[in-house]
Amino acid sequence: MICLAIDLSHCTMPNPEPHAIGEAMHATAKRLGVRVLLDAPVQYPDHGITYMMALAESHLVVPTWPEHRMVQIDLVSCRADITPEAAVGPLLALFDPDRTTIQRIPRLSPRPQPAPV
Repeated sequence: MICLAIDLSHCTMPNPEPHAIGEAMHATAKRLGVRVLLDAPVQYPDHGITYMMALAESHLVVPTWPEHRMVQIDLVSCRADITPEAAVGPLLALFDPDRTTIQRIPRLSPRPQPAPV
């Protein structure tokens, strides 16, 4: 199970257009080898956006705080074709942070259940 919490600070591009965030998220999903079931951007009237993607393998969420030049990336998935830290490259390139903090959060993985007898 993959669970990453990524904090981006001092972003050069803290408030891109929603479609640009969606493109970077789709590129990240493609690199991970996961399937996007739904993507839902929510634009706030005064500032920021939260872009959510439901994946067949869990979810990817990117909230922005342009007034603080800050972005977070939350990724939870049960699989990846490459390391998730490498997969988020399109998002890092889009926001261009001065500082990136990546935390891997240990989570329990589902275990196969024995067949009923």
